[in-house]
Amino acid sequence: MAQILSIALKDLKILLRDPTGVFFIIGFPILMGLFFGLMMGGVNSGGSSSSMKVAVVDDDQSTNSKQFLDLLKENGNLELIPGSLDASTESVRKGNAVGVIALQQGFGERVGLFWGEPPEIQLGMDPSRGAEAGMLQGYIMQAVGTMTGNRFAEPALFRNSIDSARDDAKNDESMNPINKQLLLGFLGSVDSMLESVETLQTEQEGGEDEQVASQPGFEFAKVTPIDITRKVDPKSREGQIQKITSQWDISFPQAMLWGILGCIAGFSASIAKERTTGTMTRLQVSPISKFKILAGKALACFLAVLFVIAMMSCLGFFLGMRPGNVLHLVIAALSVACCFVGIMMTLSLIGKTEQSVNGLGWMANMVMAMLGGCMIPVMFMPDVIKKVSVLSPVRWAISAIEGAIWRDYSLMEMMMPCAILLGIGTVGMIVGSAILGRRLS
Repeated sequence: MAQILSIALKDLKILLRDPTGVFFIIGFPILMGLFFGLMMGGVNSGGSSSSMKVAVVDDDQSTNSKQFLDLLKENGNLELIPGSLDASTESVRKGNAVGVIALQQGFGERVGLFWGEPPEIQLGMDPSRGAEAGMLQGYIMQAVGTMTGNRFAEPALFRNSIDSARDDAKNDESMNPINKQLLLGFLGSVDSMLESVETLQTEQEGGEDEQVASQPGFEFAKVTPIDITRKVDPKSREGQIQKITSQWDISFPQAMLWGILGCIAGFSASIAKERTTGTMTRLQVSPISKFKILAGKALACFLAVLFVIAMMSCLGFFLGMRPGNVLHLVIAALSVACCFVGIMMTLSLIGKTEQSVNGLGWMANMVMAMLGGCMIPVMFMPDVIKKVSVLSPVRWAISAIEGAIWRDYSLMEMMMPCAILLGIGTVGMIVGSAILGRRLS
């Protein structure tokens, strides 16, 4: 065992003497973790987009209700999705729409009038989109204000509404006589005012119609809430994002893998260099078995990988990253280290010289990194690339580390990525050791 440790320490010292190798193992992953962490700072902030998708239900199907929806659409900030009430609320629950607006029967008869019962507008919002809820209510009141102004722009239709309201008031026996006389007098005054509608239209230019809806003492629309309980699939992208507690939760597992890839590139190149310079031959003639030589080099890479994971975990903790389960993180780290030691043993044999091994090794590393999520997190990849990413060991390494840090994996859920990593590492060590052993013979 002492001889294995001696060889491992020798390889680690050689690695530390190479400034470029140290940078790719320590400096580069730190820079990548901080850079992508700062870029992803708002990934779970739930910010609003420029165009909100809103489901609409028009049970009134009147000219005024269609005009109201047209006014909402014209402001350019809303994308209206028509449908039934059940389908619309389900769309909000699944996150496909920010909210739902439902217009009841009779809406067209009451909208834009400032007497009697106001029209009812039902509004249901995604509970996680509080900012959009206030904006949407503002858009609704703006459209109602415009409808009120439009009533004055159509005096003939408006007089019909006034006549109907006066008849209803006269026939309403339950109304207080004093209030009835006040309302009838008021409606009569409005009817007279419509004779000079052109003057009124001039006064309402420049947005006055929007202010009408907010005049004190009147309620031009009664907005009632629709209770919507948000259902989020924990396996969906949104469900995963909701588990993130720190902006470093995604970037630091990615950065760990960049450091690990630097480790295996450095150690595979060093083995190739020792074969070409004769160092491996000198080790063979020493009283050290072939197994101990290979075990020492594997141990050096294993310790370097564990160091990268521990270093980045400590830095992440200092910045606010909080691993969900430290034991699971240890299991993931050991599995990842075993996997990439096996990959290192195989990569060290893909070329005859140090330069060829280094070049081909980094090419293989870049392919694994791109497919595995080191550049773009797997959750943000297209479905086709997600399916291909299962071929990359990096994908399973990041999955295992994230499972311990923020995905809240159970021990059984940790078994799958860890088992795959151990399987890859075992195959790599067996194949690499066998081929390297034959070349040393």
